[in-house]
Amino acid sequence: MALTEEKQLEKLTGTVERIVFCDESSGFTIFVLHTPAISTVVRGTTPLLKEGVSVDVYGSWTTHPKFGKQFFAQNCTVLIPTSTDGLIKYFGSGMVKGIGKVYGEKLVRTFGGDLIRVIEEEPQRLSSIEGIGPKRAVQIMNAWQEQREFGRVLMFLREKDISPAYALRIYKHYKHATLSVVQENPYKIAEDVWGIGFATADSIAQKMGIAADDPRRISAGILHTFTTATSSGHLYIEASDVISKTADILAIPPTSNEIPRILEILK
Repeated sequence: MALTEEKQLEKLTGTVERIVFCDESSGFTIFVLHTPAISTVVRGTTPLLKEGVSVDVYGSWTTHPKFGKQFFAQNCTVLIPTSTDGLIKYFGSGMVKGIGKVYGEKLVRTFGGDLIRVIEEEPQRLSSIEGIGPKRAVQIMNAWQEQREFGRVLMFLREKDISPAYALRIYKHYKHATLSVVQENPYKIAEDVWGIGFATADSIAQKMGIAADDPRRISAGILHTFTTATSSGHLYIEASDVISKTADILAIPPTSNEIPRILEILK
């Protein structure tokens, strides 16, 4: 979902009061959101959520035939608090692996608003808290970095109109390398990630400004042509057919010299 589309959706800001259901493999979550005005059930694909964290959700109201009025979230962003109480709730919620309620409060009481910087830049200082040794300090730093990286991936792919469900699938495959892989060659995700096809990868590429006749796009188009032919039961396809079908898929002139040139390289 693009950021411009968010402006056209309703926004709710509040606290996760209760997790009703969560499928960590897909990210689909049902939770109760408490806002200053209402408490309501929210459902949709979200980042990892814990009770007590604050979130922004963008979406629309729906009516479930059995459970009534609910809010369907097309995007959900976890808010990083700045107040002491907010930080205690956040780090005590279990959002960061290795930090629970007791240590969350100890860390915030010790480092205050500087805690996030300490985790990112001086994780060894976490060991000043009794019960947190050097190994655990590194684990906390790694867990925090992974969480932040996933947030960056969600933001990047959201700007390219990729749903949170697909973003989660892509991130689970590449982990910390997601942004570098996608930025270098978005078409690679169509090869590597189950359920992500050429059309999705091409949509990302177009929004990144990759040219219609970019070699990466043409290579992906040729591979897509072969995959489609194989799926249709063809064991052989003429080079001329590959060129014409690829040109159709990419919406570029079949007379382009780039398609036969790259086809020859791929042989």
